[in-house]
Amino acid sequence: MNKKAELFQQFIEQNELTNLFTLREIENDQYNTAIFDASIEYNDIVFPLFVVLDDTPFGFVRLEIAGGRFTPEQRKATVEVLNQLNSEFKCFKHYLMEEDGYEAILLDVSLMSGDNFEPELVAYTIFEVLYPHTQKDLTRIIAAVESVKVENTAVEETATKKESKPRKTTKSKKD
Repeated sequence: MNKKAELFQQFIEQNELTNLFTLREIENDQYNTAIFDASIEYNDIVFPLFVVLDDTPFGFVRLEIAGGRFTPEQRKATVEVLNQLNSEFKCFKHYLMEEDGYEAILLDVSLMSGDNFEPELVAYTIFEVLYPHTQKDLTRIIAAVESVKVENTAVEETATKKESKPRKTTKSKKD
């Protein structure tokens, strides 16, 4: 396991957050990538959250807001909202990603660490920056996806209900 992941794992254990995060290490990865799976809940919908830490000076927190197949109209409406959010918030990168026929609306927050990784900043980023943003601005993205009337088959998934197993991000599908 990489040093940043070790420090974050220690922080999780010391702060009794083991019920929130599940560690996955990527085998045979040149950067020793470790992923901490978690989730954020909004209006009884569970959104997958991932903290990705490796041997590079960078890491990120990723939230999957919606996933499936979107119609061109949904893409257009969503991208307009994502661009507006990106212009309003410096620390977030909202985007639509497509891979192998699966589309996901993602929100990334970059984590820079260099030689002085501080796991407290990761927790602060999640609980004090990202979480409040989701509670206030997530509705704008969901409303954009839902604003376009589509047939039942157009969107396979938009959000996972609390009782269901959360979707995996495009990156995690490769594991």
